[in-house]
Amino acid sequence: MIKLLPARILGAGLLLVVLLVGLVVYESRARTAGQEVVLAMEAVDPRNLLTGHYVSLRLTQALLPGQSCPPRTQPYSEGGWLALGADGAQHRFVGAGPTREAAKAKGGDVLIRGGVYCSRVAVGEVGESREAVTLDIGVDRFHAGQEQAEAMEAALRGRRDPGAAAAFAVVSVGDDGRARLKGVILDGKRTNLDWW
Repeated sequence: MIKLLPARILGAGLLLVVLLVGLVVYESRARTAGQEVVLAMEAVDPRNLLTGHYVSLRLTQALLPGQSCPPRTQPYSEGGWLALGADGAQHRFVGAGPTREAAKAKGGDVLIRGGVYCSRVAVGEVGESREAVTLDIGVDRFHAGQEQAEAMEAALRGRRDPGAAAAFAVVSVGDDGRARLKGVILDGKRTNLDWW
């Protein structure tokens, strides 16, 4: 029994490595196969000694005139659905529902699992404000090396007009409605999330 212990430990270690590599390959394929969606975002650049340098993503967008916030906030953990519609090169929030069918009835061309929160944001220079939504789709941070994180932080701080969306998150939405982060776009420069 004792003689087999090193072989068992080695076997368990190899099994864990195979499972981890399988998970990475599965997620990479799912990210590639999904529909690419570009969403406006705000970002801050916290740094944590344990998790490294990352940009925290806040997918917030002002609602269009005449568009209203959903009647209640809905966290991602409740398992709701969001409808997104194409608006040029990016997608905008159209509506939310507790089920895929309810969200589909709101319109839009992309259905995604998630929740939504409402707030008010300043628009323009005269102190005008407008309702905004923050999308909670399970994508909340982009890890990067120190130099890359600092460059992203500088680009975000260099924004002159707070109402302009100079930052975007690029996500892949699979058939299951799950969002997977593909990259970010800051000041027209795309940075992809690469596993290797």
